[in-house]
Amino acid sequence: MSLENPWRCLGSKEIYSNPWIKVREDQVVSPGGKPGIYGVVESRIATGVVALTSAREIYLVGQYRYPVEEYSWEIPEGGAEEREDPMEAAKRELREETGVVAKEWSRLGGEVHLSNCFSAERGYLYLAQGLERGPAQPEHTEELRVKVVPFAECLAMVEKGEIKDSLTIIAVLRVARMIDALAL
Repeated sequence: MSLENPWRCLGSKEIYSNPWIKVREDQVVSPGGKPGIYGVVESRIATGVVALTSAREIYLVGQYRYPVEEYSWEIPEGGAEEREDPMEAAKRELREETGVVAKEWSRLGGEVHLSNCFSAERGYLYLAQGLERGPAQPEHTEELRVKVVPFAECLAMVEKGEIKDSLTIIAVLRVARMIDALAL
């Protein structure tokens, strides 16, 4: 089996666009040789931050998520602006959503694809430590609650399915492995 792209794109057109996403429709020939269409959602780079205190507590942000019609507890997250470095976007989102500024930053593994069957969205995750809290400055589209919980409690929320956000699940599990491996 080849790792090369078996799809052939014959053309592409933008169907819809707003400040957060673009939807395009590609005319394609499938791997089986049949013509068809493929819809792709494009978005800004997504970032997420595990803000971990020295007492092994984690900052969570709660908000209602309109697409899934549910309230969601998540790590601080947001999209990078065009040409913005993902880590700088993560720093900005952490400060805006929680008021937290961190002295130490590290990447949590490599790039993640959030729903690669129809979306080109790519995400980057970070661990923030050495935290100082100031005032939060959420965007006008955000009605947020912030809570700090023991990391073990957050991990249990992930394992019980109480946290459903993919960036949060991936980031929390990656940090859990780090804690186990490095006695962080």
